[in-house]
Amino acid sequence: MKIIVTGGAGFVGSHLTELLIKNGHFPIIIDNLNTGKFKYIKKFVDEGKADFIKLDIRNFNNLMKLPKCSAVIHLAAIASVIESIDNPSFVNDVNVNGTLNMLEFCRKKKIKKFIFTSSAAIFGNYESKITESTPTIPTTVYGSSKLTGEQYCRIYSELFGITTIILRPFNIYGLRQNDTYAGVITKFLTRLANNKPPIIFGTGKQTRDFIHVDDVSRAFLLSLRYNKTKFDVFNLGTGKSTSINTLARYFLNINRKHMKSIYRKAIPGIIIYNSMNNTKLKKGLGLIPSVSLKEGIFDLINNNL
Repeated sequence: MKIIVTGGAGFVGSHLTELLIKNGHFPIIIDNLNTGKFKYIKKFVDEGKADFIKLDIRNFNNLMKLPKCSAVIHLAAIASVIESIDNPSFVNDVNVNGTLNMLEFCRKKKIKKFIFTSSAAIFGNYESKITESTPTIPTTVYGSSKLTGEQYCRIYSELFGITTIILRPFNIYGLRQNDTYAGVITKFLTRLANNKPPIIFGTGKQTRDFIHVDDVSRAFLLSLRYNKTKFDVFNLGTGKSTSINTLARYFLNINRKHMKSIYRKAIPGIIIYNSMNNTKLKKGLGLIPSVSLKEGIFDLINNNL
C-alpha cells in the first residue's frame, strides 16, 4: 500500500518508514524538515522505496496536491511541552490546525484510514494507572492540542466514515531522537556525551513509562491492519513505570559511575506521575512491547558514547 507519513523524516517517522518498507508498503514521506532530517530517509528515497515531499501541513492548498493513498499516518507535530509553554499559538497552529488539515485532506481525497499520534500528555497527573477510559485533564497547551486532535479524529470518523485509530504514546526513546524537543533520556545522553552529569528537574521521584521507538513503530504497523471498529484508541506504553532517579542510575551505572546527578527546580506543568495499563494495547492491537528499558539504554550508550 501507498502510505502517507507526515513527519516521516523525524525520529519516530524515520523508524516507521523503514518498517513499512520491510513490510511491503511504499511510504510517501511528508516533512517540513523543521526537526526532521532528510539524511534519515535519504537511502530509501534514493533506492526508490519511498517518496519525499517537503511540505508544511498547515498549507492546505499544497496538501491537496498530494497523491491519493491507502492510509495516512499522522506523526507531524511540535512534540515539546516547553515549546507549548513558550509559544502556545505556534504549537496550537501546527498540532491542531495541521491535524484538521490532514483529516480534511482524507475527506476530500476519500482516503478511508487515518492513524493519529496523540500523547499521554492528554491525561495530566494521576497517581493510579491510566487506562483508555481515564478522564483527560491536560496540564499543558501541548497536551490540550493533542486532545483537540483526538476530538477532530472522532468527529471525522463519525461524520465522514474515516476509519481512525488513535495511539497515545507515553515516553518514546531510541536512536535518532532530537534533544531539542526530546524527553529526558536523550537529554541525559547528550550530557553524558559531553562528560557532564544528568540534570534532574524536581525531586527525581516523578515517574515515566518509557517505550522504545521500535515498539512504537510496530504499533503503527499493527494499526494499519486493525479493522475491528471504525474508531478506536490505544494507550501506547510498556505498563512499567520508572522514576527519573532510577533512570539516571541506569545511565551512570553503565557508563559514568563516578558522577552524581544535578538537581534543579521543577518545570511548571510537567506531569509528576506517569503510569499506564496496556491491557487493551496487548489484547486489542496485539502489541506486546519487546525492548526493555535497560536494553534500550545500553543500545543508546553503545551507539552514542
